[in-house]
Order: sequence, then C-alpha cells, then structure tokens
Amino acid sequence: MAEVVTTGNSVNIASEDSLLSGKEKFSFFLVNMGNIPLMTLLGSFLLIFYTDVVGLDPAVIGTLFLVARILDGFNDPVMGYIVDHLPRTKMGRFRSYLILGTIITAIVYLLTWLGPSLAPTGKILFAFLGYLLFGFVFDLMDIPLNSMIAVMSDRDRDRTTLSNIKGFAYMFGGVLIYIVALPIVSLFTSEQAGYHWLILFFTVFVVLFSVLGTLGIRERVNPIKPEKYGLRDLYNILGNKAVLSHFVQQLFTMAGGGVIQGSILFFFIYVLDRPDYLALFGVSRAVGTVIALGLVPGLTRRYGKKLVNTIANLVTIIGFMVMFVLPAEQPVWFVIVMVLAAPGSGATSILMYSIQADNTDYVEWTQGVRAEGAVASLNSFIIKAGLGLGSGIGAYMLGVIGYVPNAVQSAETIRGLYSLNFLFPALISIAGVIVWILFYPITKEMNQLMAADLANKRIAPRDSSG
Repeated sequence: MAEVVTTGNSVNIASEDSLLSGKEKFSFFLVNMGNIPLMTLLGSFLLIFYTDVVGLDPAVIGTLFLVARILDGFNDPVMGYIVDHLPRTKMGRFRSYLILGTIITAIVYLLTWLGPSLAPTGKILFAFLGYLLFGFVFDLMDIPLNSMIAVMSDRDRDRTTLSNIKGFAYMFGGVLIYIVALPIVSLFTSEQAGYHWLILFFTVFVVLFSVLGTLGIRERVNPIKPEKYGLRDLYNILGNKAVLSHFVQQLFTMAGGGVIQGSILFFFIYVLDRPDYLALFGVSRAVGTVIALGLVPGLTRRYGKKLVNTIANLVTIIGFMVMFVLPAEQPVWFVIVMVLAAPGSGATSILMYSIQADNTDYVEWTQGVRAEGAVASLNSFIIKAGLGLGSGIGAYMLGVIGYVPNAVQSAETIRGLYSLNFLFPALISIAGVIVWILFYPITKEMNQLMAADLANKRIAPRDSSG
C-alpha cells in the first residue's frame, strides 16, 4: 500500500504503490473479456443479420435501434441510481449484482438473436422485444462492471492500469470476434445456423468469463459519507460539469465509431469485395490498442488525460477523412490507414474508464456524494447509444442510398457507403472534440489536488476515532 504521511488531521500520499495483485489484474481482464462479445457482435453483425438473413426492412431496424436508445436515455440513469442503492452483500456493493446481471443478460441476448430468426411469424415483434429488453437488462451487468475501477483502488496509477487492462481485454475480445465470427458462420451450410452457433458459443463464453473474473476481484474504496444520495440528487450528479461534458463527448465519439462498426462489413463486401478484411479491421484495432497501451500511461502522467484524449480523438478523425478519399481499386491502403489511425481509437477507449473514475471522484469532491453507479450508467448508455445510434443511422442510410441485399450495388450506393463509413463518423466525432476542449474541467493539476483532498477526508474519520 502507498506510504501515508499524516500531519495533524491531514494526509499526503507519499507514493503510489499498487493495491492490486497479479491475480486480481488477471481476474479483471477475464470479467471484461466476458463483457465485450455482447456489444461487439451486436454492433458489427446484428444489422447485416437482420437484413440479409432474417429479411427485415432496414428502415424498420433503424427505427428499432433509435427507439431503444431513446428509452435507454430514461432507463440507464434510473438503473444507475438503483445499483447505487442496492444493499451491500458479503461480496461488496457491486460484485454479486454483476454475476446476477450477467446470467439474466445472457438469457435475453439469446432471445434478441434467435427469436426473430426462429419465429415462423412475428419476426419484427421478436426483434423489438428482444432488443429493447436487452437494452434494459444489460445495465444489470454493465453498470456494476463499469463501477469497479472506482472502487478497486483510489490510486491514479492503479486506475490507469485497470483502464489499460480493460482496453486490452476489449481489444483482444474484439479481435477474437472479428477473426473467428465469419469463419464460424461459414462452417455451416446454412448462414442462419452459422449465426446461431456463433451466438450460442459466445453467450457461454460471456457467462463463464464474467463469473470467474468477478470472483477474483475486490472492492476497496468506500464512500466518505455512509448516507445514500437521494433521487433528487441524481439530476445534479448527471448535470455535474465533468460528468456531463465527458458524457456528451463520448456519446459523439461512440456514435461515430458505431456508424463504422455497424456498416464496415457492408463496405468490405459490396465496395472492396473483400469480406476477409473484417479480420484485418479487427487486427488493425488491436495493433493500435497495443501501441496506445504503451503510450497512454506515460503521456497521461506527463500531460494529463484531457490533452491526451483530445489528441487521440483527432488522430482517429484524420484517419476517417483519409479513408473517405481513398480509391476502392487499392484496398490495401485502407488497411494501412486503419493501422496508422487505430492508436487514436485505442487510446480513447482506454482513457474512457479511467476518466469515468476521475469523474466519480469529482462528484464526491464537489457535491459530497459517492455515486459510482450513476456515473457508470452514463458509460453504459454511451456504449449502447453510440453503437445503437451508429447502427440506426447506418440502417436508415442503407435505404436512402439504395442498398439491395445480396446484390451488386450501384455507383450511387457505393459512394453512399463511403460517406456512411468515413465522412459521417468524422463529422460526428469533431462535434465531440469541440465539447471536450471547451467544457471538460479536470486538468492534470486539478486531478492531483482532488485526489489528495479526498485522501485527507477518508483518513480523517480514522484519526478522529482513535
């Protein structure tokens, strides 16, 4: 544990030794690996599965995705409030609910995919029922998971380490899916059966990794005040300047990423005629994340998370704009640019959760309440809304640009796929960067002051009691 030097009623953290064991870090990797297949498969394959396999109208799917996100806007903060107020168990404030939420979510996830596919009639009804219900129950596992970094350690170095582990797990899990998904589907004579087995395999994967990982991590950071915040306080927590500005920036960023994630397979199949590039797309993101893992800790210690996050987003945006003007006749250049731009998206995904932990501290520092669940609920919403809005935009645009499933596309449709995959994500992400630069308040210096002040307040009760 870090050496603590007390002076009167104050405390200074003289060093930042890690509170985390190697086993716990590996367990945190496992539990995050158990989370990533759910949204990655939804974001990358559900749209093409619903259109090309189930046979649903893209406009209907777009409506479904957007309606779900509107409902999430009301549901997620309420679920965050509920998670913060659930009774503490022997496993802590979040871990037991993470396990329970994983099991419930896995069951609903199967309904989301298999219901519309297997139903002889009412396929649209099953699609709406499964997808909307998934958006609700996913919070039961995602909010507790996203709350863990803030409660596993109050050390900034530990939080950066946990964010790196989370980012690496998301990268590794995403690459695994991009590499094996289409080959698994192709093993079966029926594309429908291939997707069914793909979903069944990864659903078992989710439950196994999530439960085993949860059992191996610990919760250490408790609220300074034991009292729970009230429902009226929720509005002020969500409207906190740091929380709100980070939320808006990440919502734009994830929406831009959601557009390309939901539509890139259409681009590879119908523009480049290279569906195998989906695996290269995943590998490029992996390379970028590995590079970011090496750079982010040192850069954030030197320059702070706000500046590093700004630069990372700009690198991603430049990559989008370059790919927008690349000729389809030279597909290898898409791979090269994806690799060069990938460290940007890798860094933003790594920083997202470390910044969330800082925002949780900022709320406690400025408002006197500890609200991991409420802050984490926004990240849960960001992930679902980003991917959902991106897929929804993609579904609507497929109709606008004249996309025809399983057919040769017109020149107008091909140009539309360029705009959909690269121009739209760039413009959306630019809006997010502007919000981030102008309104996010936590600089490197403020973060150091905040951490020291909260440490003083946590040790003060122990000093006064004995």
